Amino acid sequence: MFKLFFEKTYIIVVPSYKETLAHRHNMLHVFFGNGDLQLSVSGKAVCGNVIILENDVEHKAPDGEIAFFLFVDPTSHFAEVLRENYLKGESAVSVSLPHPPFDKAVLTEESIKKTVFDFAGVVQLSKLNLDERILQILNDIDSFRHLGARVSDLADKYSYSESYLTHLFKQETGIALKSYLLMRQFEYVWREVMKGRSLTEASMDAGFSSPSHFSDVCRKLTGISVTKVLESQKSQL
Repeated sequence: MFKLFFEKTYIIVVPSYKETLAHRHNMLHVFFGNGDLQLSVSGKAVCGNVIILENDVEHKAPDGEIAFFLFVDPTSHFAEVLRENYLKGESAVSVSLPHPPFDKAVLTEESIKKTVFDFAGVVQLSKLNLDERILQILNDIDSFRHLGARVSDLADKYSYSESYLTHLFKQETGIALKSYLLMRQFEYVWREVMKGRSLTEASMDAGFSSPSHFSDVCRKLTGISVTKVLESQKSQL
């Protein structure tokens, strides 16, 4: 069954199926497999039961049985740990860890978090050491206070020119403010849908023009079909 768990600096996904379209997004990936996973990125093949993927790299889901995977906030300490300890400038790396196969039917948020902790060590829940002005904006966005807002709206609210805010945010976080706003909209909808709200209500509240608009964004960002996910959820009931 498809499951989503939202942590402070990462999102856990237990997939109900593995087919995805080629896509890219501004979150890092960590895939945990039952046995070896195989992924080809920019002509380089990586293979291991854990695969780590840098943000903004085009990819599909790895071959092999994915137990669960993570979307990691690229501005977080967790992302810094992944980059310094594993990626080291590479776009994708694999790791082979000694762990028994995961039983997807009984995977819980706590058991996954323990696996993540054992893998990455102590993961601080704070952002990186950012400019205080950008940190405030990040905290407000993460609290869903700017759902559907445009960059120009935030520039007006925080008394910046749009060009300066865009430059400062990218300089401090490494990602575009527009992309970060969109990812938090995406997160909000999934949080609400997993609570039982309708996709229509959640997507409209988040500032998408329609449920189909959200579905298009989801497919482009993650390669996941919202329709297939919802259908798989119903079939498990």
